[in-house]
Amino acid sequence: MIILSTTSDYMVNFDPAEQNFEPELAVKKEKVSRILSNSGLPWLLIVLVLVLLVFSVSIFRQPVIPDTSGNIGSSVGPTPDARQPRVYSVSYKSGVFSPTNLRIHAGDTVRFKNEGIFPIRIVGDDLVGFDSIGDVPQGSFFAFTFAARGIFSYYNDKNSDESATIIVR
Repeated sequence: MIILSTTSDYMVNFDPAEQNFEPELAVKKEKVSRILSNSGLPWLLIVLVLVLLVFSVSIFRQPVIPDTSGNIGSSVGPTPDARQPRVYSVSYKSGVFSPTNLRIHAGDTVRFKNEGIFPIRIVGDDLVGFDSIGDVPQGSFFAFTFAARGIFSYYNDKNSDESATIIVR
C-alpha cells in the first residue's frame, strides 16, 4: 500500500494490486492556546491596570482634613481675602524685560531692576502713575504696587520695542 499526499486536505490510499482509490479525509489537529487566540489576554491586562490605578489613587491621595469647628461652610485653609501681598522682580538686561509676562494679584508689588549697562526709564500707558519718573541707573530698581486689576503693558521709554506685560488678577 502506498499513501499519496496532496496539498489539499485529502489523503489517497493507493494499492497497486487492487487498483482502487479510496479518498479519506485527513484531519489536521493543531494545539492552539485558548488564551492567546480569543483575545482575552489584552482585556485581562487592561482590567489589571485599572485595578492598580484605583489602588494607587486610594493609597497616594491627600488626606481630607475634617471640619471640627462645627461651622457649616467654613474652610480649613486661609480665605482668598487673607492673602498676603507679595513682591515680584522683573529684570532688564540687553533690551529685554524678564519675565515678559507676569501674573500677579491686586496689591502685589513689582520691582523692576536694571541689570543693563545703560539707564532706562520704565513707562506704562495703561495705568495712571505707572512711570519710573526719571532714569533707573545700572544696578538700581524701581518698584510699583498694582492696586487695580487688568492687563498693563510697559516699555523702555528710550526704545518702545522693549516691552512687556503684567496681568493683575
